[in-house]
Parts: sequence; structure tokens; C-alpha cells
Amino acid sequence: MFDQLLNFVIRATNLAPKYKESHCLVVSRAVGGCDICKDVCPHEAITIKRKVIIDDIDCTGCGLCVQACPSQALNATVTFQKGVPIKCSQVKGGAQSVNCLARLQASDLLRLSGQKGSVKLLHGDCADCKIGTEAVLTAVDNVAEEAKVLAGLLGRDLEVSREFAEKYDSQDNPEKLSRRDFLRGGLRSVQENTSDILAPLEGLANVQEEKGLPIEHIKKLAIIEVSKPEPEDLVPWPLPRVGDGCIFCPVCTNVCPTDAFSRDFEKPSLRSGGTLNLDPEKCNGCNACVTSCPVDVVTMDSEISYQELSGGTQIAFEKATVTTEEKTVSRN
Repeated sequence: MFDQLLNFVIRATNLAPKYKESHCLVVSRAVGGCDICKDVCPHEAITIKRKVIIDDIDCTGCGLCVQACPSQALNATVTFQKGVPIKCSQVKGGAQSVNCLARLQASDLLRLSGQKGSVKLLHGDCADCKIGTEAVLTAVDNVAEEAKVLAGLLGRDLEVSREFAEKYDSQDNPEKLSRRDFLRGGLRSVQENTSDILAPLEGLANVQEEKGLPIEHIKKLAIIEVSKPEPEDLVPWPLPRVGDGCIFCPVCTNVCPTDAFSRDFEKPSLRSGGTLNLDPEKCNGCNACVTSCPVDVVTMDSEISYQELSGGTQIAFEKATVTTEEKTVSRN
């Protein structure tokens, strides 16, 4: 009876991030594996076997593993009121609070800013914190820079201030949070979890969710699409390039956690033995294809136009077929 009660309490207070095995590079068996989440965890709450295992008791919910995960296999749900400063749980006072600021992601900062275009983040003494470490401050600053880039696509200036405080009570003229938003919370739709202008794209987000893409991935894609960039405009969406020397092996398709790569053997031309295809919208830039390629011909490119991102599946590499005539010439 006591064990059942204890398990109930643990589940009710569990702050561990949600883990999606299919998005994990450990599960996809990327060459070299991945233990980044384990390395950044300040409480040794993560072990890695054939998948990532998070100890519900040791995990404090700081969110550092979420920020570090290259494939977005980890996600920390947060519920907050937009347009209002937010503090970490170590700062006293009545202002709205999140367990640790490292749980916030770029799309969260956009929504937090509301119509003001500014976000105030309050934190305690991270060096002497039982939840996170000083690494939280670096993680928050990185997320802030990413959020500013996304805000720029939307034609908005985003100001993110991070301040130390022992206590904070000000609500700074909060915008209203509907009862429905509060009860639903979390990450259930683009409309509720990104800036207000993303509301029309809720249907698009549902379509993407059916493809099994990470939630933050879905929201970033929606932010780019709703900004309506010109075809030639560059967008913050790195994509892999496959160079000469590709041996058309299945490694990149096997290790890709979002199935962005696929091979087609239906020979689109007489001189083609098949194509390696890439769906840009599925790629999350995890770099698994780069590190796993056995002949080192895959690189990651950050100079990506919106036309390429939105243009649908493309041929990343085409395998040439050697003709009988070419074989004869080669032998001679």
C-alpha cells in the first residue's frame, strides 16, 4: 500500500522531461552513439543503455538535457501566462514561476513576450542551486538568441532580459490568461504555445504531428512559414549536403530520427541506379547523418533558402549506373 502511495506521489510531482524513443540517436544507433543528455545532467539522473532512462526521483527537472539534446528527443512541458515576467522556483515571491528557466525553449520565449516584445527572466543563485547549475544561464542565453532570430523573421524585435533576484512579486501588467488556456496548458497546439500570430496554423501543426516530428521542431517550422519569407530569403534551418563519393549505403537513412532521408530504387532515369532523397521539413539538424557517414561525404549547410525548405522532397544524391559500353572502355 505504501509503495502504491509513493508511486502516486512520484508521478504527480514528476518534473522529468518527456522522452520520445523514436527521436533518440541512441535508439537509431547513430555511429558513435550519443550521451550528451547524460553528460549535462547535474544530478546523474540519466543512464543510457539501449535507450535513455531518466530516474524520476533523482531528476530535478532543470531542463538542461532538453536544451542539449541534438535530436529533440526530450521535451519539458511548461505552462505560463504570456506578457508576464517569469522566475525560477528558487526566487521567492508571487510572480509566475517555472521550475527552472532552462525548461523554456525559443517558442516559449516568443509566447511569453506576448504583444510587448519583451521578456523578463528572473533567476536565483544558480551556482548554489539544488535544481540546476550555472550552465542554466548559458542555456537560457542561447535560447534567447534563437528566439530573437525567430522573432526577426516575424518582423518583431524581441528583448530578453535575465536578472538575478532573491524575491520578485511584480506582475508587470499581465495579459489575461483564459481559463481554457490554463487548463489545457502544455504543448497541445501551435495556437496555444507560440505567439498569437500562429493561431491560423493550428491545422498545419496537426498534419506535422502525424508525421512524428518533435514538438519544438513543429513550432519552429510554423513560425518560419507564418512569417511568409520570400523564396530567396535565408531561413534558420540547416540541411545536410551529400557530396561526391557517396556509396549509396543505408546508414544515413537508418540513423535519421525523423526519416528525413529515404532511398528510391525506381530509377528515375536510364543512367540512375537510384536516388537518395531528402525531405527538408523533416530534417531537425541533429547531425547524425554527418557523424555516421562511413565515407565522410555528408556535411551540414546553414545557408538555406525558404524555397529549398518549402520545396518538398529533393534529390540529395543520384547513384549513376555504369553502362556496358562504359565498362568496355574502362577495361580497354
